[in-house]
Amino acid sequence: MFGFTKSLRGRFAAYFAISIFISLLISGLLAGTLMQRYLKQKTISDLKFQVEALSQQIETDGLPQRRYIADLEKMYQTRAIIVSYKEQALSELPRPGTRADEVVPNSRPLPILDWNLLKEGGTQVAETDLPEIEPNVLVVSHGFKAGGELAGAVVFVKPMRLLQSWQPLAMELLIAGFASLAASLLLSILLARRLSRPLHEITQAATAVAEGDFSRELAVRSNDEIGRLADAFRYMSSEVQLAQDQQRQFVINVSHELKTPLTAIAGHAQALQDGVADDPVTVAKSVAVVVSETSRLSRLIEDLISLAKFDARQFELKRATVDVADLIDTVIDSLVRDAGERGVKLAAAASPGLTGVSATTSSPGAAVGSPASAAESPGITITSDSDRLRQILLNLVMNALAHTPEGGEVTVTHKRTASGQIEIAVSDTGVGIDADDLPLVFDRFYRGGKGSRNAGLGLGLSISRELARALGGDISVASTPGQGSCFTVSLPFSG
Repeated sequence: MFGFTKSLRGRFAAYFAISIFISLLISGLLAGTLMQRYLKQKTISDLKFQVEALSQQIETDGLPQRRYIADLEKMYQTRAIIVSYKEQALSELPRPGTRADEVVPNSRPLPILDWNLLKEGGTQVAETDLPEIEPNVLVVSHGFKAGGELAGAVVFVKPMRLLQSWQPLAMELLIAGFASLAASLLLSILLARRLSRPLHEITQAATAVAEGDFSRELAVRSNDEIGRLADAFRYMSSEVQLAQDQQRQFVINVSHELKTPLTAIAGHAQALQDGVADDPVTVAKSVAVVVSETSRLSRLIEDLISLAKFDARQFELKRATVDVADLIDTVIDSLVRDAGERGVKLAAAASPGLTGVSATTSSPGAAVGSPASAAESPGITITSDSDRLRQILLNLVMNALAHTPEGGEVTVTHKRTASGQIEIAVSDTGVGIDADDLPLVFDRFYRGGKGSRNAGLGLGLSISRELARALGGDISVASTPGQGSCFTVSLPFSG
């Protein structure tokens, strides 16, 4: 029994059966009490009517015949007694018929009778013990008069046990109750089984997912809470599977991306150590490779650290006043040499309707651009985290450079919109993004390798979007395959 109630199905059936049993018990007790009360009131009402009618009949016709009294006793299962109160008044009653057939009044007094009440014409009802008749009886009495005086009383005595006539039905009601309980228990077991079956299926599927098996398909389909639980489980399972796939791909990507620069650094460092690179030109090239690959490793590690901080919610924002134009110039300064090596023109151009900002460009192969014109006029200032915003723009510009072929252009613009936002747009004339890939560009580890010369780990755009949202803004993208892409950072304005 206890093992049966350990399962949800068993507990549900047990609770259902207990509730039915308690309901039947309360209903039975209440019904018995109400039936007892009803029968008692009905009996009292009937007996009052009979004693009053018989008393009136005696006053009119005299003492009744014994056969009449016997019929009344048989009909109402009572004991009918006529008690004399005053013999002189009693003798004045009419005497129809033969005297031998009349009921002889009982001259023995009944202590239970309230003669004062009977004198006033009242009907007395009492529940008492009459040892000479039966204990626990119901007594109903009413007086009758002769010559204007109280002559006696008609007394009906009914044993209280006869009011329990409903009790023989109790056994039948009990049997019917147990039959209902059995049917309810069977129904509850079937219902509990139907409810617990999908939960059992979901449990098995969860166990399979925990063991790495994502192939199990849930057959639970409904519009109730269990159906929504199944839908939530399917979504969770797909997300877990996606996360595991991303994790495996992440390990592969990180291993490859870290191995490549480490291999280059180790090779050139070994050459320098062994003296293979002995002439100044070769030494300079080896050192340049070591520095370049070290910078690449540093960027990869920074991306991984940023990703870990985002997941742990441990990154901090240090807000201060930021001049947007100056920040853009700083970013271009840091990447203009890389753009020149790639043969790509990198520019900070004036946006339509933006006052005080003029175009600055860097030609392919130029060492340093000249962004001074962007700072010559008053620019737009916002309250934000300068380092985080710079990280966003560096990621967007490096992404644009990686996907722009030689001879192309990457342009950075900014403006204040009518809705009170600051928009910084990084546009390129690169290969663009296919429509199917456009919703995926901000996903972690996504690498749109078509036309890319530096795929990386696929974290830059994802980190940039999370940083932008942390700053109260967002990043959107628009692209035309074969013509280029435009990433727009929207930030709240605070002058």
